[in-house]
Amino acid sequence: MKLFPKLALMVSGLLLGMIFILSLSYYWSEEREIRQELRTEQERDLTNLAHIAEESFLANDDLLLVKYASLLPKWNPAMTSASVTNRAGRILANSRPDRIGHRGADAVPNAASLLALSQPVRIGSRDLGTATVTFSQQKLDDLLQQRLFGLRRRMAESAGTGLLLSLAGCFAMALSWTRPIRHLARGAEQVGEGKWDFDLGQTEERGDELGFLARSFQSMASRLRELDQMKEDFVSGVTHELRSPLGAIESYLNLIDHGRAKGLSESALTEHLNRIRVNTQRLTRFVNDLLDVAALERGKIQIQCQAIDVSIVAQDVLKLFEAKLQERKLTSDLECPADIPKALADPEKIQQVLINLVSNAIKFTPDGGHIEISIEHLAPRKSLRVCVTDSGIGLDLKDQLTIFNKFEQVQNARRQVQGPKGTGLGLSICRELIQKHGGELGVTSRLGQGSTFFFTLPAAEIPVAQALN
Repeated sequence: MKLFPKLALMVSGLLLGMIFILSLSYYWSEEREIRQELRTEQERDLTNLAHIAEESFLANDDLLLVKYASLLPKWNPAMTSASVTNRAGRILANSRPDRIGHRGADAVPNAASLLALSQPVRIGSRDLGTATVTFSQQKLDDLLQQRLFGLRRRMAESAGTGLLLSLAGCFAMALSWTRPIRHLARGAEQVGEGKWDFDLGQTEERGDELGFLARSFQSMASRLRELDQMKEDFVSGVTHELRSPLGAIESYLNLIDHGRAKGLSESALTEHLNRIRVNTQRLTRFVNDLLDVAALERGKIQIQCQAIDVSIVAQDVLKLFEAKLQERKLTSDLECPADIPKALADPEKIQQVLINLVSNAIKFTPDGGHIEISIEHLAPRKSLRVCVTDSGIGLDLKDQLTIFNKFEQVQNARRQVQGPKGTGLGLSICRELIQKHGGELGVTSRLGQGSTFFFTLPAAEIPVAQALN
């Protein structure tokens, strides 16, 4: 059974149960009230008869009492007789005039089907007689049933109207619950088909849990859209990065194969082999970067932190690129205060980050430019900031926001740079490594005026000069 009829039946059952219980409680309460009202009416008739008798004695008007006693049974159909006797038991007034003057015992037969009520008639402390009213028990029961029937009819009408309105409200409420769920179900089907644009109606505007669920579902769909786009970008990036060097390798191998039959020169063969070697190294770097990204995302790369002298790591990196710097006629410099504290970091991972940043700086700095590594102590934050600054082509604001994404490369920069292109994974790997150290990697740049890539590391609070002593 679907959710809508389940909800409708469940809520309808609850409403029926509540209406039944409330109606039963109300019926019992009203029944007690009706019975009490009947008793009150009987006692009121008796009290009125006694009061009229008192007035009749005071006014010495027997006719008033006789007329009232004869009219009482007409006003109350359940009453069989009404009479007033004096102290001697003689009837002074009766609903049956032929009983006046007889003894009171003759006026009130002792029958089980009759209900007799009596009340003394007094003026002050003086006892003048007794007022008595007699009711037919059958007529009282009939009157009670008549009133109870009227009560049941009114309750049935009210309960029926209430039930119809409640059922209508119940179905409307069930529909208001199930309609958003149907929207969400259709949205889930569309998401499963890879369709990210779907309509949830007004569900997202609801303030209840269904609205929260709809907003969460929409957020999930947006995130899935981003992940799907990332997957497409990843496949596109991997395909491009693999196709380009593999195509180059295949082309040079074909050239060697064709040139061998035509007497390929040694210099041409060496040139072709060097090109193959360069593209093979590019493939190797790309595969290694992919492995590093996968290991970082799975948390497989462990950071072995220790107190390290970042300036020594920076010097080693500059020495590693010394030949490349001389080839490009680039000047380099290392700025580091003598009392800079050591950093709490993994030396191999920090070296990997610096190699990537310096390599990028060399790649995007024109010949004759300058590259500088500076290290400063951020005392209030108990951390170090390492900056790699170049005088290269710089980045615009849009590229600064996306350059740390996977496979993200500045297209304008790629067109201006000659030689092997990067994989678009280096900065993403650097950011992950720095974040695993508890630091942050960022960039400040102006187009045409160079860039500064910086990262922070926690300080070990051990000055280098002190550590060397």
